[in-house]
Amino acid sequence: MNSNIDLTEDEKDCLQELMNVAYGSATAAITEILDAFANLSIPKIQIIDSSELKPYLSNKLNLEMEHLVSLQQLNGTISGENMFVIDKQSAINIAYKFGLEDDEIDDNEISDIVLEITNILSSSTIGKLAEDIDTNVSFSAPTIKKLTSIDQLNNFFISKYEKVIIISTELNFEALNIRAELFILTTDNSILFIKEKINKMLDEL
Repeated sequence: MNSNIDLTEDEKDCLQELMNVAYGSATAAITEILDAFANLSIPKIQIIDSSELKPYLSNKLNLEMEHLVSLQQLNGTISGENMFVIDKQSAINIAYKFGLEDDEIDDNEISDIVLEITNILSSSTIGKLAEDIDTNVSFSAPTIKKLTSIDQLNNFFISKYEKVIIISTELNFEALNIRAELFILTTDNSILFIKEKINKMLDEL
């Protein structure tokens, strides 16, 4: 793999600023739905070997409690996967905010809500990023699974690639006791495409 796949500090700063705007758009959409304020962490950007992805996620996620993981594939010049990870209790708290009562909440309802949130986050974040770097992206239908062990994440198409760029942020609705993380995982050619677009922006400054 060509070493220029790595990001310089200027490139990383520019991408981080773009993602701040994109995640802000997503947070506004979710805030409107849940009618509650969300704290959004500054996006973290890393490029790692694909073989390091599972250990990385294992360190990031507290799998002592059951989580729901929604995966949505990205297609186009930005290709990869959006991964929305939320612990089950946070998902139940979102269901309460949607007006469901205890006797109405089951695994199917929770899954539907998480998939809806995933669609909103994907379209808001990646849609905004694609707009800002003047490209197009399409989304496959999201899928969802329960996660109690990192070994259950064994079907990533990412394994086809040598490198993956991870853009991650944490959504925290403190008043609602809702916490979740969104990871955008993009791949080799996407990194090079994003770098090219970012450098055009930097040259125009």
